Amino acid sequence: MTSSESPEFDHLLHCVPDVGSAVAAYAAAGLPGHTNPPYLGFQNGAWRLDVRYVEILGIVDRAVFAGSPYGKAMTPMMPFVDELLAAGGGALNFAIDVTDICATADRLRSDGHEVELMTFAREGSPVSFREAFIADAPRWAPFFISYTPDRQVILDTYRGGGGNRGDHDLAGFVIETPDPAASAAWLSRLTGVPAAEPTVVPLPGAHVHFTSGPADRITTLLLSEGTPPSADISGLALRPR
Repeated sequence: MTSSESPEFDHLLHCVPDVGSAVAAYAAAGLPGHTNPPYLGFQNGAWRLDVRYVEILGIVDRAVFAGSPYGKAMTPMMPFVDELLAAGGGALNFAIDVTDICATADRLRSDGHEVELMTFAREGSPVSFREAFIADAPRWAPFFISYTPDRQVILDTYRGGGGNRGDHDLAGFVIETPDPAASAAWLSRLTGVPAAEPTVVPLPGAHVHFTSGPADRITTLLLSEGTPPSADISGLALRPR
């Protein structure tokens, strides 16, 4: 990891059958969110903390979505998405913000990874972003993202200067894998963030905890501040840190 990359947690994707119902469940658990109108075959909402957020995502028109830039980017992930939706929902993966996406992609390729770099820009919007996807990775693996302008500028200029996280914060999340120590070591190498202990990668913005189990996916959001709830929403658990 080069100093120019500065990796930080950006957002986590939670796939759900119905976005409105899931956002309402987040709100009932004390995590206020919002719902956006459908766009290009999908709909999303979010629990936005600050520059960090949990994206709550559903597909409303599969044919339209498949032909969209977002659907094309997610094509390799669709079997996992379908598995999650058939089970009532669940976390898909997460994004890591970096300041130099090209440097990140170059580093990953030099480490032997197969990387696809994609640019997304909505017509008429002053905001765009680039994402680097890793083909040879676990299905829970992160992708990397950078924004134009910077995500803090986007938040201050176009999103009212902040989020609405309520009384709680996101401390991290749990990934259940058959070999937690090996998975943590892999993520540490991928991100350049040294492991704090054998099964924890202290990614700035949200620490990544690994635990033993067969699911091989993100299972739990770890919450701090206030009195965090214990709840389960569309296949994703909420627990106090």
